[in-house]
Amino acid sequence: MNIIKSFEIYKNSINYVLSKVSENQLNQSIKLIKKTIKNSGKIYIVGNGGSASIASHVSVDFIKAAGIKSQTFNNSNFITCYANDFGHENWIKEAIKSYSVS
Repeated sequence: MNIIKSFEIYKNSINYVLSKVSENQLNQSIKLIKKTIKNSGKIYIVGNGGSASIASHVSVDFIKAAGIKSQTFNNSNFITCYANDFGHENWIKEAIKSYSVS
């Protein structure tokens, strides 16, 4: 497969996912972020695999560009430890709980 074809497939997959985000979902996300800021909360952004790096970048953008407290979990040792101990479907919830204790 050539690079142009690969890029087209990737671009189309991103466009497809973005087309599934409704205006209502976007507005709900904005309201939740505003509520979190108002309550002096923190936004947790997570990803798995390469998406962990994207989550880290978004977290930095929240902090730097918007002044919003943000946390990400992108250390593979941390992720695999929590996934092994609590199950893949529960690791994020358990990670947030452990960070909320402090």
